[in-house]
Amino acid sequence: MALSGAQKAAVLLTTLDPPTAAELLRSASPDMLTEVAAELAYLGQSDQAAPTEPIREFFGLLYGKSKSVGKEKFAGEILKIILGEQKSAEVLVQVGERLKVRDPFRDMRSAEVAGIAKALAGESPQVVSVVLSELPAKKSTELLGLLEEDIRAQAVQSMAGGQGVSQKAKLRIAGIVQSRLAEAAQAAAKAAAQAEPVAADAGADDEHRQQQLRKVAVLLRGLEVEARDGLTKSLTERNSEDAGEVQKLMVIWEDIPLVAERPLQEALRSADSRKLALALVDADTQIASKIKNNISERAKAMLDEEAELLSSPKTDEIEQAREDILEAMREMNTKGELQFEENQN
Repeated sequence: MALSGAQKAAVLLTTLDPPTAAELLRSASPDMLTEVAAELAYLGQSDQAAPTEPIREFFGLLYGKSKSVGKEKFAGEILKIILGEQKSAEVLVQVGERLKVRDPFRDMRSAEVAGIAKALAGESPQVVSVVLSELPAKKSTELLGLLEEDIRAQAVQSMAGGQGVSQKAKLRIAGIVQSRLAEAAQAAAKAAAQAEPVAADAGADDEHRQQQLRKVAVLLRGLEVEARDGLTKSLTERNSEDAGEVQKLMVIWEDIPLVAERPLQEALRSADSRKLALALVDADTQIASKIKNNISERAKAMLDEEAELLSSPKTDEIEQAREDILEAMREMNTKGELQFEENQN
C-alpha cells in the first residue's frame, strides 16, 4: 500500500527525538500539523504496521533510534514544543476526532468481549456482523461464542455475503456500541462506590468485594484514557478509597503475561536488579519467563547474580518488590501507554 506524504513524514519523525521533530514541523501549516500528528498517533494500528515497520527499522539502523515511544505520546510532545500546553491540547482533540472518523472501532478493540456482547444485545445480525468484521480475529471468535445461536448464524451469513458498509454507517454503529460500553463502565463504578462497607472480619465478603473492584478495574482499563479518567474522577468523588483500589487493580502481578512486549520492556528498563530478583522469588513460571524474555542480556546476567545472593527473603520484601515493578506499569497505564496482548490479534 502506497503511503501518503503525511504518512511518510510521520514515519520519518519517529526516528527522531521530539525537539528535532518539532523543529522540522515548525513551518508546517496548522492543518498539515494536525494531519501529521494524526498519522503519528495512527502508526500503531494493525493496518499500518506492515508498510511502515520496515521503513522505521531502516531509519533505526541508520540513526540508532531503537527506543520505543508511544506514538500518541510522541505526537503530544511534539505539539507541546511547537504550540504550547493549551493549544496542543486543542489540536490533540482534533487528532482524536480524526482517528475516530478514520477508524471508528479503534477504542472498541480494547474493550472486554463480554461487555461488547452486552452492548450488542437487541441489535440486528447485520450490525453484529459489522462489529465482528472490525475486531481482531481472536476477539471476534470469543464474541461469536457469546451470541445467541440464531443471531450468530445470521451474523456469519451477513459477513459471508460481503455486502459493503458505508463509513457513515460504521461511525453510527461504533458510536452506539461505544456509548453503551461507557454507560456500563459508569454503572459498574457507581455500584462499586455505593456498596456497603465491608466488615474487617468478613473474609468471604472481603474477597467478593475485591473481585467486584477487579471487574470494575478491568472494565475501565479497556476504555480510552479520557473516558476512563472521567469515570475514575466520578468514582473518586463518591468513594476515594474504592477509586484508589480500582486504579491499583487495573494492573496486578498476574497481568504481566498479558502485557504487550514493548511497553513491558519500557517498564522493566529502569527496574532495580535486586528488586527484580526479589520479585521473581517463587513467581509463576509464565510470569518469570515473560519478564526474563523482555530484559537485555546484561540485565539478565545481573538478575542471575542478584538471585544467587538472596538468602531466605521475607514475604513482605517479595511483595514490596513486586509492587515497585507494578508501579511503573500502572503509571504507563494511567497515561494510556500500556497495552495488553488479550486485546491484540
